[in-house]
Amino acid sequence: MRSVLIFGVRLDDMTKDELCARLLALLSGSAPSLVVTPNPEFLLAARSSADFREILNSSALSIPDGIALQFAAAAIHGVHNLHRHPGVDVLPLLATMCRDRGVTLVLLGATDNILAQTKMRFTTLVEGISIVTVNPGFIDAESPALAQNIVDELRLVGPCVVAVALGQGSGRSQGKQEFVASQIVTEVPNSRIVMGVGGAFDALSGSVRRAPIMFQRFGFEWLWRLVVEPWRFRRMFRAVILFPIIVAYGTVRAGRFGKALCDVAAELRSHFFSRS
Repeated sequence: MRSVLIFGVRLDDMTKDELCARLLALLSGSAPSLVVTPNPEFLLAARSSADFREILNSSALSIPDGIALQFAAAAIHGVHNLHRHPGVDVLPLLATMCRDRGVTLVLLGATDNILAQTKMRFTTLVEGISIVTVNPGFIDAESPALAQNIVDELRLVGPCVVAVALGQGSGRSQGKQEFVASQIVTEVPNSRIVMGVGGAFDALSGSVRRAPIMFQRFGFEWLWRLVVEPWRFRRMFRAVILFPIIVAYGTVRAGRFGKALCDVAAELRSHFFSRS
Protein backbone atom coordinates (compact mmCIF):
# COMPACT_ATOMS: atom_id res chain seq x y z
CA MET A 1 0.00 0.00 0.00
CA ARG A 2 1.37 3.40 -0.96
CA SER A 3 0.18 6.78 0.25
CA VAL A 4 0.25 10.28 -1.22
CA LEU A 5 -0.34 13.70 0.30
CA ILE A 6 -2.70 16.17 -1.37
CA PHE A 7 -3.27 19.50 0.37
CA GLY A 8 -1.62 17.95 3.41
CA VAL A 9 -4.11 15.07 3.59
CA ARG A 10 -2.92 11.46 3.39
CA LEU A 11 -4.59 9.23 0.80
CA ASP A 12 -3.97 5.47 0.92
CA ASP A 13 -3.71 3.79 -2.47
CA MET A 14 -4.93 0.18 -2.38
CA THR A 15 -6.35 -2.41 -4.72
CA LYS A 16 -9.70 -3.91 -3.72
CA ASP A 17 -7.94 -7.00 -2.34
CA GLU A 18 -5.58 -4.85 -0.27
CA LEU A 19 -8.51 -2.81 1.01
CA CYS A 20 -10.41 -5.94 2.07
CA ALA A 21 -7.34 -7.33 3.84
CA ARG A 22 -6.82 -4.06 5.69
CA LEU A 23 -10.47 -3.82 6.74
CA LEU A 24 -10.38 -7.40 8.01
CA ALA A 25 -7.26 -6.62 10.05
CA LEU A 26 -8.95 -3.58 11.61
CA LEU A 27 -12.12 -5.54 12.29
CA SER A 28 -10.10 -8.21 14.08
CA GLY A 29 -8.32 -5.66 16.26
CA SER A 30 -9.09 -4.90 19.88
CA ALA A 31 -9.34 -1.11 19.59
CA PRO A 32 -11.52 1.27 17.55
CA SER A 33 -10.15 2.48 14.21
CA LEU A 34 -11.23 5.49 12.18
CA VAL A 35 -11.73 5.03 8.42
CA VAL A 36 -12.24 8.13 6.27
CA THR A 37 -13.18 8.52 2.61
CA PRO A 38 -11.78 11.88 1.44
CA ASN A 39 -13.12 13.51 -1.71
CA PRO A 40 -12.19 16.89 -3.26
CA GLU A 41 -14.53 18.75 -0.89
CA PHE A 42 -12.79 17.17 2.10
CA LEU A 43 -9.41 18.32 0.83
CA LEU A 44 -10.62 21.86 0.19
CA ALA A 45 -12.06 22.02 3.72
CA ALA A 46 -8.84 20.59 5.17
CA ARG A 47 -6.81 23.42 3.60
CA SER A 48 -8.49 25.91 5.93
CA SER A 49 -9.08 23.70 8.97
CA ALA A 50 -6.09 22.23 10.79
CA ASP A 51 -8.43 20.35 13.14
CA PHE A 52 -10.23 18.66 10.26
CA ARG A 53 -6.93 17.86 8.55
CA GLU A 54 -5.61 16.33 11.77
CA ILE A 55 -8.64 14.06 12.08
CA LEU A 56 -8.28 12.85 8.49
CA ASN A 57 -4.59 12.13 8.97
CA SER A 58 -5.17 10.36 12.29
CA SER A 59 -7.26 7.73 10.53
CA ALA A 60 -6.18 4.11 10.32
CA LEU A 61 -7.28 4.11 6.69
CA SER A 62 -7.87 6.99 4.26
CA ILE A 63 -9.74 5.74 1.19
CA PRO A 64 -9.83 8.08 -1.85
CA ASP A 65 -13.35 8.73 -3.15
CA GLY A 66 -13.59 10.77 -6.33
CA ILE A 67 -12.10 10.74 -9.80
CA ALA A 68 -10.62 14.22 -9.31
CA LEU A 69 -8.24 12.78 -6.72
CA GLN A 70 -6.78 10.46 -9.33
CA PHE A 71 -5.92 13.37 -11.61
CA ALA A 72 -4.67 15.45 -8.67
CA ALA A 73 -2.29 12.64 -7.66
CA ALA A 74 -0.97 12.51 -11.23
CA ALA A 75 -0.59 16.29 -11.46
CA ILE A 76 1.03 16.87 -8.08
CA HIS A 77 3.10 13.72 -7.60
CA GLY A 78 3.18 11.93 -10.95
CA VAL A 79 1.35 9.05 -9.27
CA HIS A 80 -0.84 7.15 -11.73
CA ASN A 81 -3.82 4.85 -11.32
CA LEU A 82 -4.63 5.87 -7.76
CA HIS A 83 -7.36 3.44 -6.68
CA ARG A 84 -10.61 5.00 -5.54
CA HIS A 85 -13.31 3.19 -3.57
CA PRO A 86 -16.65 5.00 -3.07
CA GLY A 87 -18.14 4.56 0.39
CA VAL A 88 -21.31 3.14 -1.14
CA ASP A 89 -19.21 0.22 -2.43
CA VAL A 90 -17.09 -0.25 0.68
CA LEU A 91 -20.03 -0.41 3.09
CA PRO A 92 -21.52 -3.63 1.61
CA LEU A 93 -18.08 -5.25 1.87
CA LEU A 94 -17.95 -4.30 5.53
CA ALA A 95 -21.48 -5.61 6.05
CA THR A 96 -20.47 -9.06 4.81
CA MET A 97 -17.40 -9.04 7.05
CA CYS A 98 -19.60 -8.10 10.02
CA ARG A 99 -21.97 -11.00 9.35
CA ASP A 100 -19.13 -13.50 8.95
CA ARG A 101 -17.50 -12.44 12.25
CA GLY A 102 -20.62 -11.93 14.33
CA VAL A 103 -20.11 -8.18 14.60
CA THR A 104 -23.05 -5.77 14.59
CA LEU A 105 -23.33 -3.13 11.88
CA VAL A 106 -24.58 0.19 13.23
CA LEU A 107 -26.13 2.65 10.77
CA LEU A 108 -25.94 6.14 12.28
CA GLY A 109 -27.37 9.23 10.61
CA ALA A 110 -30.03 10.16 8.04
CA THR A 111 -33.76 10.06 8.75
CA ASP A 112 -35.73 7.27 10.38
CA ASN A 113 -37.27 6.38 7.01
CA ILE A 114 -33.93 6.13 5.19
CA LEU A 115 -32.40 4.21 8.09
CA ALA A 116 -35.25 1.68 7.97
CA GLN A 117 -34.95 1.28 4.19
CA THR A 118 -31.17 0.89 4.36
CA LYS A 119 -31.48 -1.71 7.11
CA MET A 120 -34.02 -3.63 5.03
CA ARG A 121 -31.68 -3.54 2.04
CA PHE A 122 -28.79 -4.97 4.05
CA THR A 123 -30.86 -7.70 5.67
CA THR A 124 -31.78 -8.79 2.14
CA LEU A 125 -28.27 -8.53 0.67
CA VAL A 126 -26.43 -10.00 3.66
CA GLU A 127 -28.62 -12.68 5.19
CA GLY A 128 -28.06 -13.17 8.90
CA ILE A 129 -26.43 -9.79 9.55
CA SER A 130 -27.06 -8.03 12.85
CA ILE A 131 -27.99 -4.37 12.27
CA VAL A 132 -28.81 -1.52 14.65
CA THR A 133 -30.00 1.87 13.41
CA VAL A 134 -29.38 5.08 15.35
CA ASN A 135 -30.86 8.48 14.57
CA PRO A 136 -28.47 10.91 16.33
CA GLY A 137 -30.95 13.75 16.27
CA PHE A 138 -29.79 17.38 16.21
CA ILE A 139 -26.04 17.96 15.95
CA ASP A 140 -24.80 21.45 16.75
CA ALA A 141 -23.07 23.02 13.74
CA GLU A 142 -20.79 25.03 16.03
CA SER A 143 -19.43 21.97 17.81
CA PRO A 144 -20.37 18.72 16.04
CA ALA A 145 -20.76 15.94 18.62
CA LEU A 146 -23.14 13.19 19.64
CA ALA A 147 -25.34 13.64 22.68
CA GLN A 148 -24.32 11.53 25.69
CA ASN A 149 -27.43 9.33 25.43
CA ILE A 150 -26.44 8.37 21.87
CA VAL A 151 -22.90 7.52 23.00
CA ASP A 152 -24.38 5.39 25.81
CA GLU A 153 -26.64 3.64 23.30
CA LEU A 154 -23.66 2.75 21.11
CA ARG A 155 -21.74 1.39 24.11
CA LEU A 156 -24.54 -1.11 24.75
CA VAL A 157 -24.37 -2.62 21.27
CA GLY A 158 -21.27 -4.77 21.77
CA PRO A 159 -18.55 -5.26 19.12
CA CYS A 160 -19.64 -3.18 16.15
CA VAL A 161 -18.82 -1.35 12.96
CA VAL A 162 -20.36 2.13 12.92
CA ALA A 163 -21.22 3.65 9.54
CA VAL A 164 -21.66 7.40 10.04
CA ALA A 165 -23.77 9.17 7.40
CA LEU A 166 -23.94 12.84 8.38
CA GLY A 167 -22.70 14.50 5.21
CA GLN A 168 -19.93 17.03 4.77
CA GLY A 169 -21.73 19.96 6.33
CA SER A 170 -21.02 23.58 5.47
CA GLY A 171 -19.46 26.63 7.04
CA ARG A 172 -18.26 25.92 10.56
CA SER A 173 -19.77 22.43 10.47
CA GLN A 174 -17.65 21.29 7.52
CA GLY A 175 -16.31 17.88 8.38
CA LYS A 176 -19.01 17.26 11.00
CA GLN A 177 -19.26 13.61 9.95
CA GLU A 178 -15.58 12.99 10.68
CA PHE A 179 -15.65 14.97 13.93
CA VAL A 180 -18.49 12.75 15.14
CA ALA A 181 -16.75 9.59 13.88
CA SER A 182 -13.61 10.62 15.77
CA GLN A 183 -15.70 11.10 18.91
CA ILE A 184 -17.08 7.57 18.56
CA VAL A 185 -13.56 6.15 18.21
CA THR A 186 -12.58 7.89 21.45
CA GLU A 187 -15.73 7.27 23.51
CA VAL A 188 -17.12 3.93 22.25
CA PRO A 189 -14.45 1.29 23.00
CA ASN A 190 -16.59 -1.59 21.74
CA SER A 191 -16.50 -0.17 18.20
CA ARG A 192 -13.99 -1.76 15.83
CA ILE A 193 -14.30 0.34 12.67
CA VAL A 194 -15.94 3.77 12.54
CA MET A 195 -16.33 4.95 8.96
CA GLY A 196 -17.84 8.06 7.41
CA VAL A 197 -19.99 7.07 4.44
CA GLY A 198 -21.53 10.36 3.28
CA GLY A 199 -24.61 9.79 1.15
CA ALA A 200 -24.26 6.00 0.98
CA PHE A 201 -27.54 5.43 2.85
CA ASP A 202 -29.42 7.48 0.25
CA ALA A 203 -28.13 5.25 -2.56
CA LEU A 204 -28.42 1.95 -0.71
CA SER A 205 -31.94 2.71 0.52
CA GLY A 206 -33.07 3.58 -3.01
CA SER A 207 -34.14 7.08 -2.03
CA VAL A 208 -31.61 8.40 -4.57
CA ARG A 209 -31.02 6.42 -7.74
CA ARG A 210 -27.36 5.57 -8.16
CA ALA A 211 -25.55 6.47 -11.39
CA PRO A 212 -25.64 3.89 -14.21
CA ILE A 213 -22.69 1.48 -14.38
CA MET A 214 -20.94 3.37 -17.19
CA PHE A 215 -21.05 6.60 -15.16
CA GLN A 216 -19.58 4.72 -12.18
CA ARG A 217 -16.90 3.06 -14.30
CA PHE A 218 -15.52 6.32 -15.63
CA GLY A 219 -15.98 8.33 -12.44
CA PHE A 220 -18.91 10.46 -13.55
CA GLU A 221 -21.13 9.80 -10.55
CA TRP A 222 -20.89 13.51 -9.76
CA LEU A 223 -22.46 14.40 -13.12
CA TRP A 224 -25.32 11.98 -12.58
CA ARG A 225 -25.90 13.34 -9.07
CA LEU A 226 -25.99 16.86 -10.48
CA VAL A 227 -28.60 15.85 -13.07
CA VAL A 228 -30.93 14.25 -10.51
CA GLU A 229 -30.18 16.80 -7.76
CA PRO A 230 -29.41 20.14 -9.46
CA TRP A 231 -29.44 21.92 -6.10
CA ARG A 232 -26.00 20.38 -5.56
CA PHE A 233 -24.50 22.73 -8.16
CA ARG A 234 -22.52 24.78 -5.62
CA ARG A 235 -20.92 21.67 -4.13
CA MET A 236 -20.18 20.23 -7.56
CA PHE A 237 -18.59 23.52 -8.61
CA ARG A 238 -16.15 23.28 -5.72
CA ALA A 239 -15.25 19.68 -6.53
CA VAL A 240 -15.16 19.84 -10.32
CA ILE A 241 -14.01 23.42 -11.03
CA LEU A 242 -12.42 24.99 -7.95
CA PHE A 243 -10.45 21.92 -6.86
CA PRO A 244 -8.70 21.40 -10.25
CA ILE A 245 -7.89 25.13 -10.46
CA ILE A 246 -6.19 25.06 -7.06
CA VAL A 247 -4.30 21.87 -8.01
CA ALA A 248 -3.13 23.48 -11.26
CA TYR A 249 -2.04 26.63 -9.44
CA GLY A 250 -0.06 24.49 -7.00
CA THR A 251 1.84 22.82 -9.85
CA VAL A 252 2.67 26.26 -11.28
CA ARG A 253 4.09 27.37 -7.94
CA ALA A 254 6.04 24.12 -7.66
CA GLY A 255 7.52 24.63 -11.13
CA ARG A 256 6.08 21.42 -12.55
CA PHE A 257 3.07 22.66 -14.52
CA GLY A 258 4.38 21.29 -17.82
CA LYS A 259 5.17 17.93 -16.25
CA ALA A 260 1.76 17.96 -14.58
CA LEU A 261 0.04 18.44 -17.96
CA CYS A 262 1.89 15.42 -19.33
CA ASP A 263 1.06 13.31 -16.28
CA VAL A 264 -2.62 14.28 -16.40
CA ALA A 265 -2.74 13.50 -20.14
CA ALA A 266 -1.26 10.08 -19.42
CA GLU A 267 -3.80 9.54 -16.65
CA LEU A 268 -6.62 10.49 -19.03
CA ARG A 269 -5.39 7.97 -21.62
CA SER A 270 -5.14 5.27 -18.99
CA HIS A 271 -8.50 6.09 -17.49
CA PHE A 272 -10.57 6.30 -20.66
CA PHE A 273 -8.71 4.27 -23.28
CA SER A 274 -6.77 1.55 -21.47
CA ARG A 275 -9.67 -0.24 -19.81
CA SER A 276 -10.69 -3.73 -20.76
